[in-house]
Amino acid sequence: MHYLASLEALNTSNQRIRNFIEGKAKDEVPATGAYLWVDVRDCAMAHVKAAEVQGAANKRFFNTAGYFTNKQMRDVILEKFPEYKDKLPTKVAEGGDFPEGGIYKYDNSQSREVLGLEYNSLANCLVDTIKSFKNFGL
Repeated sequence: MHYLASLEALNTSNQRIRNFIEGKAKDEVPATGAYLWVDVRDCAMAHVKAAEVQGAANKRFFNTAGYFTNKQMRDVILEKFPEYKDKLPTKVAEGGDFPEGGIYKYDNSQSREVLGLEYNSLANCLVDTIKSFKNFGL
């Protein structure tokens, strides 16, 4: 775990969340880009389990909790943090959805079956992240 000096020092994934609650995406839901996500705590647990689980030796594991869109992220923030409503794009705002042609597939079954991972939900990840941002005055 590293020390976060300020919200200006965030990585790209967390900047996306910060930008929502700071009102930087008020007029339109930004394009999502990559549609897979994983909570950093689950990624860390995967590393621990890969070292501890005997059946994990010499295997590769795809760690993702699943698909998400920026529109879904906005919806979770609206539901869990109504105090940010005026800073978020409205429910009818354009953008931030899955592409019309569909998206790629993934298979995280080996990480679930061999490592026994149970991934955090997007809502849980966002709630915990935003609560940590509140320590910086957001």
